[in-house]
Amino acid sequence: MAGHWLQIGRPERTLDELQGLSGDATLDYRAYLFRGAALHALDRNAEAIDVLRDGLAHHGPFLPMLHVLGSSLRSEGLLPEAEAVFLQGLSLDPNDPDLLIGYAHVCLAAGQAQKAGALVERAASHAPESVAVSAARAQVAFALGQDRDMHRHSSEALSYDPENPQARALHGTASMLTGDARSGYASLRSAAAAQPGDADLRDAARAARLVNHPLMLPLRPFARFNPMVVWIGAVAIIYGLRIAGLGTLSFAFAMIWLVFCVYSWVVPPLVRRLINRKWGS
Repeated sequence: MAGHWLQIGRPERTLDELQGLSGDATLDYRAYLFRGAALHALDRNAEAIDVLRDGLAHHGPFLPMLHVLGSSLRSEGLLPEAEAVFLQGLSLDPNDPDLLIGYAHVCLAAGQAQKAGALVERAASHAPESVAVSAARAQVAFALGQDRDMHRHSSEALSYDPENPQARALHGTASMLTGDARSGYASLRSAAAAQPGDADLRDAARAARLVNHPLMLPLRPFARFNPMVVWIGAVAIIYGLRIAGLGTLSFAFAMIWLVFCVYSWVVPPLVRRLINRKWGS
């Protein structure tokens, strides 16, 4: 039952089930693994590290336990220790896809996107049709600033598992970056609903809702450009029309630009306040 609750994304219920263990069952390798994975899922990584190290001390190197331990160490910012754990696991099985992807995440956290990409491709050679591989490819693409590749890989991850929250979150982020705000909001909202305890994901979904509000529609075409570039372009058009002898047209464009600027300053804070009220904050 503990494993079942963990598999369906209810780590708190996993911990409740494990509280009922007694005797030798508390020392079973699955008890250590499930407790450590549940604590990691709840962002209680310091506790997860203690549990998993204790489990490894009792049972010796066990690849799933090493994987969760490495991920917990990474989440705590202990990157050298996380790297050592993943390398220990890969010394036992150099082709384990989960360990390769876990090590790739450590490399991404350290700013080594190219190395992470190479590790992900090694994992892909052993698990080509995997949500984890496609999601990791999307994360590497994001780190490299390749938004369209990120969208392609996250869409691929969704095709393997449409309900996967991580794939949903990545697809939502990629859609927002490539200008598909409607799909981006749908995916981020779904991911946030599946992981209600993830504050960052909730904030991302809320920001996507803001962009999709009908009152924000006039501002959406400019959202993908640097504001300074937009300002310089507008000023260049105004003065260009005046130099060309089209003073009336220049004045009209200047007035339209002024109205647009006032709109862009006033409307977003009002919409944000309305959305925050609906989202309960």
